[in-house]
Amino acid sequence: MRIIGYSSIDKALVVAPGPKVLDISSGIAMTLTGRGCAGRWDGDKYIPCDSSVAPYCQRCVGAADACVICRGECRKPEKTCNEEHSVYLAVFAPSTIKVGVSRTYRLETRLNEQGADEGYEIARFPDGEAARRLERELSAKYPDRLGFTDKIKAGCIDRAAIDATITDFTPIRRFSFKYFPRELWMAPILIKPDVGMTVSGTVFGVKGQALVLEKYDTLYAMSLDSLIGYDWEEVQCNSGQKRKGSLQVSLSGF
Repeated sequence: MRIIGYSSIDKALVVAPGPKVLDISSGIAMTLTGRGCAGRWDGDKYIPCDSSVAPYCQRCVGAADACVICRGECRKPEKTCNEEHSVYLAVFAPSTIKVGVSRTYRLETRLNEQGADEGYEIARFPDGEAARRLERELSAKYPDRLGFTDKIKAGCIDRAAIDATITDFTPIRRFSFKYFPRELWMAPILIKPDVGMTVSGTVFGVKGQALVLEKYDTLYAMSLDSLIGYDWEEVQCNSGQKRKGSLQVSLSGF
């Protein structure tokens, strides 16, 4: 089967054929046997691809969404972001702050998807174009993109540093998230998937795209993005029993 997507909030991988949902909330044990194109979606219909180009071939990668790369000047033939948008500050422990834009109704979900420890809605606009202009202005001080490792540093939030920053704004809403059963006691060791690798361990938590595994009191982290396109097989445990996540038969409710 091939990994074609994931949900960090649901702690699950989407695999094909099917597609099906693989629950990895408690643990994972799989051997990566190959890699190719993860295919594409046409609405609700999944279209597989036999290309060896990973994670996506040129046909399946699709064109960049103009709204995603917008900097406050709409380049679409017709403006489509005519709904409430929010500008937010996402906080990643201990003291990293990222600025971003989201449609207002899904702001909490967006922060959760990114793995933010806290989030603050600092402005709201009737459309996305105006929100992007403020984001562009604030990006001179706060990054609008972060690397994978910036989101999984050990330690708790530096309350004094974050509060000092937030006093420059009048937040409309504040959000707080918890991804792990307890505080990280070490910076996770980063691992990169490769063909032939066995990925196994207890899932300590999923924080944004970061899958954090615990094995022998050591933490490891892997980007879920980096698993896209990999083929996998179940791992045989010493007892002879196959071990993997719980495989659901449909995407309903996912």
